[in-house]
Amino acid sequence: MPTAPRLVQSPNDIVDLQTWELEDNPFGLQGNQPKRIFVCPDNPPHSFLIGGHRYLFKEPAGWRSQQIWSEVIAYELSRDLLLPVPPAFLALGPENGAPGVLIEFMYDHPGDEPQRYVDGIELLQGAGIKTDEKRGSLLDNISLSRVLVGSPRAREWWARTIAFDAVIGNTDRHSRNWGTLVTLRPTGAEYQLAPAFDNGTSLGYAITEAKLAQKTLPSAIAKLVADGRHHFGWISGDKESAQHATLCAEMKRHVKGGVGNAMDAALDLPDHRIEAIAHWCTKFRFPEPFSDARANFVVAQLKARRNALQVALRNVP
Repeated sequence: MPTAPRLVQSPNDIVDLQTWELEDNPFGLQGNQPKRIFVCPDNPPHSFLIGGHRYLFKEPAGWRSQQIWSEVIAYELSRDLLLPVPPAFLALGPENGAPGVLIEFMYDHPGDEPQRYVDGIELLQGAGIKTDEKRGSLLDNISLSRVLVGSPRAREWWARTIAFDAVIGNTDRHSRNWGTLVTLRPTGAEYQLAPAFDNGTSLGYAITEAKLAQKTLPSAIAKLVADGRHHFGWISGDKESAQHATLCAEMKRHVKGGVGNAMDAALDLPDHRIEAIAHWCTKFRFPEPFSDARANFVVAQLKARRNALQVALRNVP
């Protein structure tokens, strides 16, 4: 699965939205977090931005504020895990410099064919699959995706995505947090699975600074990893959502054809990359800081989640 070149934000390049145009959005934006759409100036202020392109600005605050960093770290890790994820950058709001994360719109790039996004819940309900926004079945998701985009690509996308979620501890891949990009052609609609977006509900974001040392202890990290769950189970009749690594094993066990190979990048994520990304985050002078204690916590859980995934998949043929 090809990925775009890595777009790197240096600690000196925090994006200031003071001069950016705010796009009206008459239909509103879904989700619990405050978010707005801005258009990058034609002459972009940083090399990692696209002039004239739209960006989503999310401003989680209070106990959710570390979701800013979760989005940025998830994007950085996605390149190592070979999964397309919308680029995410640290930014300051236009009114009072409030911290937020600026996320590149995943379609309508300059020169692209016109596309529209359709989320998973609409696709599932349109296909007559009974589900709801917060629950569901990975098997249903895969089956429908195989019809829309083709079997090998769907298998690979879902294998990479749930392995990625297992590594970062993402608990929010419900049926409004995955979907397809649709291109209308004379021969009909052409579907492709959209980049894996909305990755902020991950990396133990809700752990407060005061509790980081305690939560970084091996026993606490083990519990955090064991308790990590998806919104959905393997089949629609499952009464409980599935634990992250367990769901990856279920997919490898039941869906044949390169699924294990697609998860290999997550299994092989090296310690030095985990440590380098966390260390890089501490270098930013940002109103929502990423402390050394937070870096140690994130490093410990990323290594533990990767190791748990290795154990879960080791004996699955």
